[in-house]
Amino acid sequence: MIRGAIFDVDGTLFDSMGAWHNAGYNYLKSQGVNADRNIGNVFFSMTMDEVVEYIQKNFHVPGDKEDVAKGIHDQVEDYYRDRVELKPGAMNLLNTLRTKGIPCTIATSTDRFLIEMGLDKVGIGGYFVGIFTTSEVGKGKSSPDIFRQAMHLMGTEAKDTWLFEDGLYSMNTAKAYGMSVVGVYDKVSHEDQGTIKEVADIYVETLEDLRVEDLQRWVR
Repeated sequence: MIRGAIFDVDGTLFDSMGAWHNAGYNYLKSQGVNADRNIGNVFFSMTMDEVVEYIQKNFHVPGDKEDVAKGIHDQVEDYYRDRVELKPGAMNLLNTLRTKGIPCTIATSTDRFLIEMGLDKVGIGGYFVGIFTTSEVGKGKSSPDIFRQAMHLMGTEAKDTWLFEDGLYSMNTAKAYGMSVVGVYDKVSHEDQGTIKEVADIYVETLEDLRVEDLQRWVR
């Protein structure tokens, strides 16, 4: 059976990818930089440290790395504090997993303080036994390290652990590591949906379409 669940947050649990997708562009605009409106596509699979490094390498902006990171965070912090919302079906799924005694963790590229702020806003912090961020782990989701640490905390093996994710690159990492994947649609990843449907064990337009029984049928 499914013994553990790892959740991405932005685009999977939170309907927040739009805020992140535009954050780098909005920050550069605030600094008087005329960047490509679609630069969010470049930043999509990067950690915050990688985004900051890219901006400092390619654009003339004032301040050090901490100043750039803060400028980007300022673009989204008020969203997490006041306006973030759960995607449809997320609460029901978390309640079902809790009822069945299945531990859940978070694996995210977003900094911890923003995730915790958002979890407090929507009231689901208590559903997770741990939060793992790429900045704290030191590697992005192109490496399985973040999933390995989450599984260690839950006491699960890859073959019994499901990743809930909207990003293709993260799904590829999980699959290569032996995990099962639920691919969740998000409009920011729209162009990848064809490939996501091929990679994911289960694909859903919304978490409302998913039942834990669906996961049980996929157990190897």
